[in-house]
Amino acid sequence: MSSERTSPVDGWPCWIEIPARDVEKLKTFYSSLFPSWTWTETDHPHDGPPVALFEFKKPKGLGGGIIKMPEDCGPNSQTLGSGVTVYHMVESLEKTEARIHALGGKTVLPKTAQGEMGYFINATDPEGNRIGIYQLRSTEGEGDK
Repeated sequence: MSSERTSPVDGWPCWIEIPARDVEKLKTFYSSLFPSWTWTETDHPHDGPPVALFEFKKPKGLGGGIIKMPEDCGPNSQTLGSGVTVYHMVESLEKTEARIHALGGKTVLPKTAQGEMGYFINATDPEGNRIGIYQLRSTEGEGDK
């Protein structure tokens, strides 16, 4: 199996950037919330701010970084209806929501049905970044067994 990366098609997500005042705190939050993410150590070889690099299990090559925000940057106020929200697929919405709360995050939009497809919530991480959590109806109850 080749370890070479292939270029994704136009429009395919290629990098997800999560701003943070405390990079290690958010790395702990996301690595505990999504254990399938893999983390790469970096000695910050670039001239930019510190970054904790992560990659999703699938599709191979998609990932991003938790980036240290400038000290003079104000608190995140990503209210519902503003900005972009990335949704993460889970087997159990309820278990994931409980982990979010235990790790210092908050629910900002409770469980909502999305037609016949599934359910979602919106939450914020400890730094106020909004994330979406999605569960297919076909997996409802499977993650709770």
